[in-house]
Amino acid sequence: MKVQVILEGKLRKSRALEWIGEYQKRLSGSMPLEIVEWGAPQAAREERFFNSIKAGDRLVALDAGGKIFDTLELADYFKELTEQCRTLYIFVGEAEGHSETVLKHVKERWSLSRLTMSYEVALVVIAEQLYRNMTIRTGHPYHK
Repeated sequence: MKVQVILEGKLRKSRALEWIGEYQKRLSGSMPLEIVEWGAPQAAREERFFNSIKAGDRLVALDAGGKIFDTLELADYFKELTEQCRTLYIFVGEAEGHSETVLKHVKERWSLSRLTMSYEVALVVIAEQLYRNMTIRTGHPYHK
């Protein structure tokens, strides 16, 4: 399964990008992680994207009110996802939340925390949890 994180905004240069890059390298052989910056919401671009989604793709929006997993629950869920899903798209919204177009198309909402956090911090959390879940599934000692 491939994971694409779509930011409904722009990243700033920060040290967090180094951490994200490290997790991207670690995941590259088993679960490629791509970060895409959409910038400001544009309904036409978003509709084109959603029209290109294929069967077997999963769409998730990060939302403070979404489902909260603990690490082992997420690992179990990812085991299921990797068997059913070609590409997992994770949408990270701006401070005001997600665009109407994104909310209309996503089927799931997940929460990283009830706290509000910057894109950079959210991306580090996503990348680290993807890596942690991969190590749990493969029996690597990283999780312990």
